[in-house]
Amino acid sequence: MLRYALIGALMLSSAAAMAEGPSYSYIQAAYEEVDVDFGGGIDADGDGFSLGGSVPIGDSWFIFAGYGSSDLESVIDLTVLTIGGGWHTAIAPNTDFFAALGFADGEVDISGFGSEDDSGYSLEAGIRSMMSNELELYGSISQVDFDGFGDGTQLNAGLWYTVSGNLALGLGASFEDDITSYGIGIRLYFDR
Repeated sequence: MLRYALIGALMLSSAAAMAEGPSYSYIQAAYEEVDVDFGGGIDADGDGFSLGGSVPIGDSWFIFAGYGSSDLESVIDLTVLTIGGGWHTAIAPNTDFFAALGFADGEVDISGFGSEDDSGYSLEAGIRSMMSNELELYGSISQVDFDGFGDGTQLNAGLWYTVSGNLALGLGASFEDDITSYGIGIRLYFDR
């Protein structure tokens, strides 16, 4: 699906030629449904929320921060905080390639068993494309590597649709070997 979204973004250049490139100046919030496979036939479903934002630094750089929390089966609480920076460059008039590196801090809290903290780093690379002045498609691959929790690679894809001025609504999905999430979000741009 990610491949088709990216190909579609590049093929629809006639509508996109009128659009500007993606914005790196925003805050956002999302609600997510999460499914985790712990192995051995043990699955846990739940929901969660995330908050995040990005601030541009010059023409090609940005800093970001994000916080996510999920509650699985009312027994397991997962939280992750990320902060870092990234770089982007136009690969078409309306499409950017981006890469980001960040610090990640996570906590797993299991009811009745206590909690455990861990930290590590996150890497992400992807494409953001403005299909029109209102519609942005994105796709990326990300890697998170914790010291004790281990690591994971996930594919991310979705869209943001600007409904009015600087307010956008979004849909997104992330897929990893053991974790799948789907979400809806709201984003507020500061440069539109």
